[in-house]
Amino acid sequence: MPIDHEEREREARRVSSVRSRIQERIVDLGETVDQRRAEVTAIGRSFWDDISVNADNADDVIETAASMAQQEHVLLGQKRSYQVAQDALYKLQRVVDAPYFARIDFLERGEQDREKIYIGLTSFIDPNSDEILIYDWRAPIASLFYDYPPGPATYRTPEMDVSGELLLKRQYIIKAGELQDVFDTGISIGDEMLQKMLSRSADEKMHSIVTTIQREQNQIIRDDRHKVLVVQGAAGSGKTSVALQRIAYLLYKYRTTLSSDNMILFSPNSLFSDYVSHVLPELGEATMQQTTFQDYLNHKLGSTGLKLEDPYDQLEFILTGTEQDSDYRARLQGIQYKASAAFLNVIEAYGEKLKSGGLRFVDLAVGQKVLITAGELSERFYSKASILALGERMEQLSEWMLEKLDAIQADAQKRFYRKMVREPKYMGTEPEMKKLSKIKAHKAIAPLKEKARNLAYVDVLGMYRELYANQELHQELTGGQLPEDWDRISAFTAGALDAGLLHYEDATPLVYLKGLVEGQLRVGTIRYCLVDEAQDYSPFHYAYLKKLFPRARFTLLGDWNQGIFTHANASDADAQGSKNEYSSISELMKEEETETIRLVKSYRSTREIVDFASRVLPFGEPIEPFSRSGEPPRILRAADENELRRLVADAALTRQRGGAGSVAILCKTARETESAYAGLLPLLPGLARITKETLHYEAGVMIMPAYLAKGLEFDAVILYDAGADIYAEAKERKLFYTACTRALHHLDVCHLGELTPFLAQS
Repeated sequence: MPIDHEEREREARRVSSVRSRIQERIVDLGETVDQRRAEVTAIGRSFWDDISVNADNADDVIETAASMAQQEHVLLGQKRSYQVAQDALYKLQRVVDAPYFARIDFLERGEQDREKIYIGLTSFIDPNSDEILIYDWRAPIASLFYDYPPGPATYRTPEMDVSGELLLKRQYIIKAGELQDVFDTGISIGDEMLQKMLSRSADEKMHSIVTTIQREQNQIIRDDRHKVLVVQGAAGSGKTSVALQRIAYLLYKYRTTLSSDNMILFSPNSLFSDYVSHVLPELGEATMQQTTFQDYLNHKLGSTGLKLEDPYDQLEFILTGTEQDSDYRARLQGIQYKASAAFLNVIEAYGEKLKSGGLRFVDLAVGQKVLITAGELSERFYSKASILALGERMEQLSEWMLEKLDAIQADAQKRFYRKMVREPKYMGTEPEMKKLSKIKAHKAIAPLKEKARNLAYVDVLGMYRELYANQELHQELTGGQLPEDWDRISAFTAGALDAGLLHYEDATPLVYLKGLVEGQLRVGTIRYCLVDEAQDYSPFHYAYLKKLFPRARFTLLGDWNQGIFTHANASDADAQGSKNEYSSISELMKEEETETIRLVKSYRSTREIVDFASRVLPFGEPIEPFSRSGEPPRILRAADENELRRLVADAALTRQRGGAGSVAILCKTARETESAYAGLLPLLPGLARITKETLHYEAGVMIMPAYLAKGLEFDAVILYDAGADIYAEAKERKLFYTACTRALHHLDVCHLGELTPFLAQS
């Protein structure tokens, strides 16, 4: 609702006044930063000048150490002071051109005067009057803006709930220090503001959404009661944005006890990680630890010597295989079994069994000479009963090995010395020969000591392979119940391992077994773990993450409508299946304090695109379009491959000329992408090909497999071939849906032959 001219002028004058005061503060802080930087530099340069080093006796050594500690304390204090000033300067420089975006007027119960609360990305207090001119969007009172329409309202502080009446709710658009627009809003945060935001072109990076956070999103951002927070969000509902605002909120609320080093975000791929990399810095927070699950597995399994398959290669296998292939069927069943909680129980039972026998060791040798045999290691490990965990017993074994290797190294040094004495080529002084013999002995034994420290003498891979080679063992661990088609599953898995290939479905079970055996299964520093595209993780994955981060609270964000991996498709044929999946995750995480929140409104695509995509999954999770209209998706049929390429190229050029900054041509697989790219490049000379190795993309026309586009959004999307020969099987339905929901403003569906049955009229 627009405001009158006089009120608008008052608001414009306030923007100008606040900006001027921020500019003054920036100048002052700039001088402070320069001064403190100079002080840190000066202290660093004079560090040793102020210390008298004296090691003549014990008292002098103690005095010198105390002097050094004191100087170091002073230096660290100055560095902290410098960093605080620099951070404050950075935050104000970020907001000086748009100091705030909202205002609420709140009358607290029992008070006579209303409070005028202006809300921005960071707080600002007038240094002269101590008046709070801007409140940080994460402050408790700011939640009123996101949660309530004008009328009765309550916000929560750490000490109490504060109730009263929300008298006004106002939004601003401020650019370059000038008030562009201002309007009062009612029930929701501004349809008008959202319309402006959503009608923009897609950027190469994701941005914060603090100006348009909706009530249900705010509930997720500020939730600090539940150990496990599961968010089922429709495509375009803002799941990832909400996750990043949540991180910023937690870092603000617990700023004295929590840092970005205590948080980790698992992203679907490196391209996505780059896409969201600007959000936290935009909010004034340090970037948190961010990785992909694949990168983590590579880190843990790098020493196995196996080629680790990534999830996209697994998906390529599934999308391009046929049911007539026995290996294909065996692998499909194997994926589902190895992703299950039942297989987790097998691995844990195996870990228990290994406490009393069955551990495999490897000889420690120098060349052909075995110094410690695998038999010795096994005998030493199992020589006496122990109630200790496997990992603790491994530590004891490593200590024994290091002592034994020290003795072997001492003997080797003596042998080298005696040999030098006898051979003329080593003629020299006795000290030189002793030194050289020590170096040679160290060079020979040091690699074995490294193996002892890293537990490289344990054959975890051999033990994992035994699960498939030894049917009786597997049957014992399952309680007598082998999975269906076990012979094919075991033969397929053993064959891959023998060929040096570790399939993606085997990677997490192997890492889990490795952690049980070696005792390296816990990271205690992580307090919050966020998982994006949570539907792509199996029950086994979640059990592993729970073990890995025992102190962490989990936020799991996903959309079962986009569950394109085999383990997700297996039990997810309808909406009820989705709900069961959430229940199983909660049970698997073994947390009573679990909350599931559903975001059903999509803010990404136009109503026409959302309605079109909803036809693909008639029984999926519900999705409601935001009230933004556009042109209906176009369905374009080609008579042959050449015409298909012309149609796709013409559609891309049309969208570009119409103002689309980013145009994505989405194919079903990497194989199709490669072929289409070669055919389209002469027609679209600037076409960029996105692969699983791509770290970032720039605006323009690009082509990629649809699964790499998950989490991303584009002004226009063109489906390369949506024919019935490409998209027809149940396993491809969610991938097709995912592709359709990447589009913000325009969707073109091209196809050869008959159109996919997924778009049949209901």
